Amino acid sequence: MKKIISNLIPEGYQAPSRIGYRYLDDHILLDADGAYTLLSVPTRTWELMTALDKRAALAQVYASLTGLPRGASHTSRLLTTQFPFNADLWAKQLDERTQSHGIPAPAWSVMLDDTRKRINDADWPLKRVYLMVRLGDRAAYNGAWGRIQRFLDQVRKPLDIDDEMPGLDELQVWHDAANDVRNTLTRSMLRCQTVGRHEAEMLLLHLTHPGLPFPDPANSPVQRYGPGELQALCGGEVTKEPLGKIGKYQYKCLRHETSTGTSYQIWFALSMGPEEVSFPHTLWLDQTSSLPFGVVQSIGFEIQELSDTRKDADKAMRNVEEQFYNDAEAGVSTDLTYHQKREMATQMKYLVDHHRIPFVRMRALFGIAATDREELREHARDFVRTMREGGGYTVDAPPTHQKFFFYEALPGGRPMDTDYLRRVPLDYLAAGMPHLSPSVGDGEGLYQGYTIGSGGQPAEPVFVDHMLYATQSQMAPTEGVPGDPGGGKTVSRGLKPVWEDALRGITQVVWDPKGDYLVLKKYADDLGLNPNKIICVNVYDAEPGMLDPAAQAASSEEAAQLMRETLLRLVPDLLTGQSGSDFGDVIRQAVATAMAEGHGTTYLMRVVEILEGWEQMPATPGNINLERLRQFAGPPARRFRDVSATRLGQLIFGRAPQPFRIPVGYTVVFCTLGLQMPDPGKPPEMMSERELLSDVISGLMADNTWNIMATLDPAIPKAITWDEWHTSKDNPRAKTLVDRIKRLGRSRNTFLRLISQSAGDFDSSFITGVWAFGTASKDEAVKTCEFLGVAPNDQNIGLITGLGGEHGEKGVCVFKDRAGKLARVKVEFIYDFVLDIFDTNPEKDPEKMTRIIEEIFGEEAAGARRELDAKEREAGMRAEESGDADASGGEEDDDPVPIEALMAAQPPAPTAG
Repeated sequence: MKKIISNLIPEGYQAPSRIGYRYLDDHILLDADGAYTLLSVPTRTWELMTALDKRAALAQVYASLTGLPRGASHTSRLLTTQFPFNADLWAKQLDERTQSHGIPAPAWSVMLDDTRKRINDADWPLKRVYLMVRLGDRAAYNGAWGRIQRFLDQVRKPLDIDDEMPGLDELQVWHDAANDVRNTLTRSMLRCQTVGRHEAEMLLLHLTHPGLPFPDPANSPVQRYGPGELQALCGGEVTKEPLGKIGKYQYKCLRHETSTGTSYQIWFALSMGPEEVSFPHTLWLDQTSSLPFGVVQSIGFEIQELSDTRKDADKAMRNVEEQFYNDAEAGVSTDLTYHQKREMATQMKYLVDHHRIPFVRMRALFGIAATDREELREHARDFVRTMREGGGYTVDAPPTHQKFFFYEALPGGRPMDTDYLRRVPLDYLAAGMPHLSPSVGDGEGLYQGYTIGSGGQPAEPVFVDHMLYATQSQMAPTEGVPGDPGGGKTVSRGLKPVWEDALRGITQVVWDPKGDYLVLKKYADDLGLNPNKIICVNVYDAEPGMLDPAAQAASSEEAAQLMRETLLRLVPDLLTGQSGSDFGDVIRQAVATAMAEGHGTTYLMRVVEILEGWEQMPATPGNINLERLRQFAGPPARRFRDVSATRLGQLIFGRAPQPFRIPVGYTVVFCTLGLQMPDPGKPPEMMSERELLSDVISGLMADNTWNIMATLDPAIPKAITWDEWHTSKDNPRAKTLVDRIKRLGRSRNTFLRLISQSAGDFDSSFITGVWAFGTASKDEAVKTCEFLGVAPNDQNIGLITGLGGEHGEKGVCVFKDRAGKLARVKVEFIYDFVLDIFDTNPEKDPEKMTRIIEEIFGEEAAGARRELDAKEREAGMRAEESGDADASGGEEDDDPVPIEALMAAQPPAPTAG
């Protein structure tokens, strides 16, 4: 009769192995004796965590494990393995979501297919951790009579494939038990996730075909596996062969003959650990993460009831005392063994009686596989050395146990002997922390790069789709990108995602102060984009009235408020003087008058005309109110009239033309070359007239951006990218935009990306994703740590400052995903030519951006860019000469072209793509 997994295949058995599973569906797995349910444990990173945070994390693991069922009938198995990531399913699902959003660009499918091939060729090993919980004995379902009945049925049928499907009443019992366990563990601090039939099937095939591609289960039943079907799928011939000498010992391995090829595997058991496992500092299950090959870790454990542990401790104490008296009667002095046994029994009893700490009986197995025996021998040698030197752990690979270990290590496997079984406190197992991994991202979005593991080597791919924040996590999607100039943040987290979203057909608005995003228009054909869907607008050359405050509002009340804010912000010196309240009241009355006579519709020049009319009123000494209007209307009216005569002033004082509407799937780039943005934190009363006007325009652009997006259907995914956020963060209207995204981003399906030079420019309370690039300033590094939510200790500050600076690699940052996981990430481009297009390094081609700007916006805008680049170079040289490590380089804060030249120039025809 065929042996099942819990009885193990006997030594010398040469027939094709049969795995003893009887049934599998989305909830349970049955073998002849027991019922099981499978869950996955999400991985977490260990980087940037303090010792206290690590202790708290491991305490959470300990607390979650205490909630598992206890007793011999509820043996659990903790499985850690690595799956080679296959991007086929990922690409299919991403393409389906993209097609449902709208009309992607023609090159979308090409880029997606090339990305899929690149990922598959890289053969990324993704760490997966599973927890298999035994729900109980199947005999417990209907008692001893049920066991006898099943035994008689097996005797009648020579082959397992003739077994009957388990009855519906039994399946319902185990489904209920599985749901109870799953609900407990998904709500625990481990945050386990349920595993369906398909993933469980993949795990079984992966473990039964070690080091080999497993058979395609496409023809398998969709809902569940019945008797015999899993055995046929997972079966193969398992034989034992000599492996060779490692050190001073001869080893043997298993040879697996399967339908997909031949591989070799060796199993080790943990035989001895350090005398004391320092919880939570010893992560003994993470020792293998530094190895360049995969290791399957399978730990079967049984959490004992406290009463059973207490009885065992009492029994051990009695045996020790009996040994002591026997030795005394025989005249033999006690040796060290007696004292060690007594101390261990005393400690176990103390922990149970006073601290109620559960104990576990566990056996830890480690499997290594390769398709070549010599390669397997080298890997086995490295594994033994790593365990011994890395943590002081000794492992054994007894030849007589190789088949036993293989079948025991599978989900549902149970040991039938006591070799290498250990009884340890539960925190020993918790201190293993098997689900450590540098994994971040959502696993569903676009490929962005890879995490950096030990030794600086690529670890795992990173997938991020900010459009999933609102639909899946019910969050207002906002991303913060801080970092010093020159670290690659604009290229890696500005141009790259904007280009990818344009390929997907996402509707976008980009605020581009320097013109860096114009390469999307210039090289649209090379980037696979439709150039007609990239609309570039230079705000300095835009149509008069484009930013008319009255046209930005959704209601007359909001229009009046926005007009008042705009006019008052243009005269801060008048408002701070002795008569500030009078000037403010007169301006407010003028706005109210214009709104009343226009029946809720007007524009700013009408307010100016009203103020000028009040100034020309004849003196009326008896009417205090009219005298007040006549006295205080003149200065603001003349100021507003002068501003309205300038090119920039026409943007806000002109009558709004036809409202701008962005077509679905288009990308609009608003460039602000020619504006003179004030230094961050500079109060309005200290700004020049040019800076005031630029600041007002920046705020109105924020309102305009929201209005453009708000006119679109909420179901349409939309994205806003605001580069150089530090130049606008103090503007009240820009803050209003952020507040709207915070409140309405989820319901409007609108994503906001903010790129700035300092982590202090962001409000971390509503940021759902962070890409923190390097900084040379320790003060900024402290702000970055606070923004990431980690302790600003020397280690973390050193990591942040090491990302940038002179020797920092561009495109390397610390990424914090929406789940709070952090890891160092290297942003990668699938195409090198795309990186060359996006590269704005002036040292390579100083005139590249000015040529592009001149072609799209004209010579005047190109001159503004040249002036800006020159001032940046001067600031950089001054910083080098002074040795100021904290200098930002003046990249965004310096004045562009002199105001006189800009005011005198005539505006060319606006470019609309």
